[in-house]
Amino acid sequence: MDTPGIILLVVSASISFGLGRLFVYFRDKKRKEKKEQALKRAAQALRDAPPEAESKNKSKRKRQLNQQKDRF
Repeated sequence: MDTPGIILLVVSASISFGLGRLFVYFRDKKRKEKKEQALKRAAQALRDAPPEAESKNKSKRKRQLNQQKDRF
């Protein structure tokens, strides 16, 4: 293989690698944004959920009250 052929091979390989990394970067960025939005929606759904009916078990009632205090 002559010198121009090697140079062309190296340049094309580096461009290909760079484009591949760029696509992976943007794909991961998009996935991260979607994941954050899903977490926000889940947290909002928990906040908007109606409170559970109060339990007849005294210990469970205490835990429920503590959980409600911890949420807010």
